[in-house]
Amino acid sequence: MEGLFQEILNRARQEKRLLGVRTSQSEPGRFSVGYVLSFSDEVLVLRIINRDGMPTAIQSFNMQEVFQLDFDDQYIRHVEFKADNLDKVYAGLKSPQFLEQEYVSVPLLLERAHQLGQLVNVYTHLGMDYFGYVRQLTPEQVLMECFTEYGAADGLVVFRVEDIRNFIWSNEDTRVLELRLKQRGPLGA
Repeated sequence: MEGLFQEILNRARQEKRLLGVRTSQSEPGRFSVGYVLSFSDEVLVLRIINRDGMPTAIQSFNMQEVFQLDFDDQYIRHVEFKADNLDKVYAGLKSPQFLEQEYVSVPLLLERAHQLGQLVNVYTHLGMDYFGYVRQLTPEQVLMECFTEYGAADGLVVFRVEDIRNFIWSNEDTRVLELRLKQRGPLGA
């Protein structure tokens, strides 16, 4: 086995960190992610973790077919974060009480998200989607403080309320993002 492959495999196993394994040179964008259970010069065995952080299989790979190992990149850290926080990411989802008490409209959802400091995911008719906090709201426009799915600040965006197609109050992606942001400390509201 090549020295750097062995070094990364040892490190991933010892640190109990996820590793990406690429075996199809005809489809280099395809890869499997998992925890290293064991390896030799011939075979690598991983506990496969899907994009949602859930374990799905124990799989072996022929080491002669492994052409690349990915370690500690942004995507793998994202999957690892989900795997480490399954109880919080997939906890029971309670609907906000106001949904059962008021006539629901997009402006009301925006207003409540603003009042409650709720991180939301908004999709527009123009094909754009935003993760973030409603920071200002008028009857016609909304200003959101946006973040990438990995928790990086992504600036401010202003768009028309009438352009909103879908509004996600809470889902797996928003809960993961909220956890990431809470771990960093208080946000400027």
